[in-house]
This record gives sequence, C-alpha cells and structure tokens, in this order.
Amino acid sequence: MSLNRRQLLFAAPAALTGRLAARARYPERPVTLVDPFTAGSSTDYFSRVLATEMGKLWGQPVVVENKAGGGGSVGAETVVRAAPDGYVLGMASVSTLVSNPVLNRMQHYDPLADFTLISTLVTVPSATVVLASSPLKTLDDLVKAARARPGGVSFASPGVGSAGHVLLEHFSHLAGAKFNHVPYRGGGPLQTELLGGQIDAASENLPLLMPHIQSGRLRVLAVRDLQRLSQLPEAPTFKELGYEPVSQPLWFGLVGPAGLPRDVVQRLCDATHQAVRAPGFRQQAERVAATVSSGTPEQFRAQVGRWLDQYEVMVRTTRMRPERAERANDSIHASGTG
Repeated sequence: MSLNRRQLLFAAPAALTGRLAARARYPERPVTLVDPFTAGSSTDYFSRVLATEMGKLWGQPVVVENKAGGGGSVGAETVVRAAPDGYVLGMASVSTLVSNPVLNRMQHYDPLADFTLISTLVTVPSATVVLASSPLKTLDDLVKAARARPGGVSFASPGVGSAGHVLLEHFSHLAGAKFNHVPYRGGGPLQTELLGGQIDAASENLPLLMPHIQSGRLRVLAVRDLQRLSQLPEAPTFKELGYEPVSQPLWFGLVGPAGLPRDVVQRLCDATHQAVRAPGFRQQAERVAATVSSGTPEQFRAQVGRWLDQYEVMVRTTRMRPERAERANDSIHASGTG
C-alpha cells in the first residue's frame, strides 16, 4: 500500500471525527442571525431579543444582520446561500416563506426545499391604522373612501410580495374597494411616512405600531387576530367586521440553510425553545400582544405548507400578477432604505 493511500485511509476517519467533535461543541464562534427587514421593524424587534437570549445560553454572541429588500426576499436568499453549518441563521416570516414565493414565481428559493425549518417563535397580531387626526374613524370609513375615490386612498405595506401586500389585495377584493398600494422596504420607513402624514393608512405588525397607538398618535381601525386583544380592547378584529379571511395573525420563525446536520438542528431547537421561554423574551412578546408558539421542525414545515395553500388561493382570487411584483421591486418607494 502506498504511503499516500495509507494516509488517506487514516485521514478520512480522523477528518470525520474532527467534524463531529466540532458539531458537538457547536457553536464555537459567533452566530449571525439574518433579519430580512430593516432595523426597527417587527421582525427586528424579536430578532434582537432572540439573539440576546440565545447568546446567554451559548456563551457566544448572536449578531443580528439586517438584509432588507424585496419584501423579505433579499434576506431570505442570504440564508439560502450560507454554508449549512449553523453559523448563519434567518428570521423567517409569512412574507419570506409564504407570500413572496407564492406571488413571485421568479423567486430564487423554494420555501420548503431550500431552508432547514427549525422552529416557530411567535404569533404576531397586526393592525390597520391611520393617524389620530385622520377623518377616517372606522374601517368602514376607509372602505367607503376608497370606493368613492378608486386608487385615491394610499395604503402602505412593508414591501411588494410581503404578507401585508397580499392581505391588502385580498381585503380590497373582499371590500370591493381599490386602494393605491404604496410599498416600502420594511416597517421602519413605512412608519416614518405614516406618522408624517404622507400616506392615508397602513397595516403592520403590532411591535412596530404599539408605541404610537398607546401614545395616541395612531388610531386602530381593525386588528388582524381571531379575537380582540386585551392590550387593545376597543379595537375590533377584521373577523367581527366581516372580513374573516384576512383576520388570521401572522408569525415568525427561525430557519437555516438547507442541509443543516440533525444534531445541529436539535441543538438549535433546544436553544430556541429555552430562549422563547425566558422572561426577557416573554415580556417583550406580551408588550405587543404576541404569543410564544415554539414547536418542532416537522410542525413548522406542516404550518408553512398549510399557509402556502391558503395564499395560493388568495393570489388566484385577487388575480395578483407575479410579473407586477417583480417590476415593482425594482421601483420600490424611494423612502425605503436598507
């Protein structure tokens, strides 16, 4: 036997043992958590506290990196391209795993094949809001204004292809009203122009809106949840106002690139479940009426599959055209940055 062949025979098991040992010590260095929206957005609200709690558990920093654009697709693609070693993870949302893939057939990733789905994190209500000084007092007022001036009432979403965009189109269809959709690169820029009076109405998740609702700067017209929230008892749900198909709250989860080793996935699941049960995470969730909803990778995959089916129906019903979404991503609202 030649020396080179002998070296290879002994080196292969040694290399495998080394990789297994490294995985057993995972994580040995800082982990990056890619957030697909801007700093200050609703996903960012939970990314920061999740990173803090997981960093405490591991004794290693978890660094949040915001990669906004394309209704969440830019950040999602960053995770897809990462090495499957557990050192690049992603904050996932209905926008990244459901609405964007359904709406945009030119998307560069498959939500079920190109990610390792690790665990859901929280269920998050959202709300349709206007400035407190707006003449629109109710959701019915908003609908009537849009019917009276088709395309004349501006309604913002966090981006083309986002869950907010698809839900707005479905709501418009159900209400028989035509809005002027104004997409932004995430909730931060949306919030700035909403508060500045540049847009008439917007729907966003409560982590972004709650401080301004509580301060009295924003008025809630309807909440996207299946029942009224204890934090906003006066705000009706879309369901009770006759729009049940768009009343379901959204959710966030943790993902990695496809091909993560099973032992790394298990370590990530265990750490995630501990992190979301930590007092710091639970307190942050309660402040914005969110509900902790961790689960297994299999449960997460099943949930994404159900939602993909639901959003396929919405897109067909409203006749949203994917090619319109692609063009709009190239001319996203100028104020959106990130």
